[in-house]
Amino acid sequence: MNTILRPDGIDNYIEIRKSQLNRWAIFFKERFEPISHFVMIALFVYAHYLVADASKDVVVEPHLILYIGLGTAVFFMKLRLYDEIKDFEVDVAKNPDRPLPRGLLQHLDIKKGIELCIILEVIFFTSCGINALTSILLAIGYSLLMYKEFFIPNLIRPHLTTYATSHTVVTFFLSVAIFSALSKQTILAIESDFIYFSVMSWLLFNIFELGRKIYQPCEEREGVDTYSSIWGKFGAVMLVLVQALAASYLVLHITTIQYYMMVKLLLIQLGLLALVGIIYLIGKTETTGKLFRHYSSVYILLVYVSLIGNYFYRELL
Repeated sequence: MNTILRPDGIDNYIEIRKSQLNRWAIFFKERFEPISHFVMIALFVYAHYLVADASKDVVVEPHLILYIGLGTAVFFMKLRLYDEIKDFEVDVAKNPDRPLPRGLLQHLDIKKGIELCIILEVIFFTSCGINALTSILLAIGYSLLMYKEFFIPNLIRPHLTTYATSHTVVTFFLSVAIFSALSKQTILAIESDFIYFSVMSWLLFNIFELGRKIYQPCEEREGVDTYSSIWGKFGAVMLVLVQALAASYLVLHITTIQYYMMVKLLLIQLGLLALVGIIYLIGKTETTGKLFRHYSSVYILLVYVSLIGNYFYRELL
């Protein structure tokens, strides 16, 4: 019986591709954990859908959620890839076990990943119309400015809070792009409700960014700036609470919500955030530091869940 032999080159190619896929799988497991990110992105996109669908001037095509959801997931994935390159020098010194410093992936791999993400973002949002394409290009353009640190890295990097909040502005542009895709409206004609929601999203992602770098003194590492080391414990907590208060104020300006129900939900969430902040301020252990960091992330999800629940309640009335 004749045996058909495959050339060694094909076998090597297959092995190389398997190795690459395996390394990327490890990377995403460590740096873009699929389940938690899927939940966050699903809530984020679905909340946009409900706000757009509630507008009397907009007829949303439900199938667009698939394209927008995929495009949004890729967009957030790309932001993670940006950070891997931007933080490389710090990671080599302070976090050598991360993927790039330990050689799991190379810079070229990450850059190719970024290029693929941008191509996919354009494809998915273009599937929603020309206005969606225009708006996502604006978001991509701002994200590339972030990637290049606005061409002033030496000026902006030493100012951690300014650095972070100027980067999270990209969430505003992404949010506007999602509303443009759902409503088919141009950027210039987009509804005020959508603008309020988009600014709110920026503030909520500020809470995520600020909250994840707030530590107890016993957790701080020498040479690593955090918001608690810069602002002090009380100042860092107030920084987060101000973002939460401003986000809540904007939510209540969205005309299609059930106002009094939303007020109650937001007051409960703000109260819990303040309580966790007090526990952090009084406590001195790693546990209280971790509690504040984790709840800061959960708080974002709770606001989006509250909005979603609010619109379901609205439909029942």
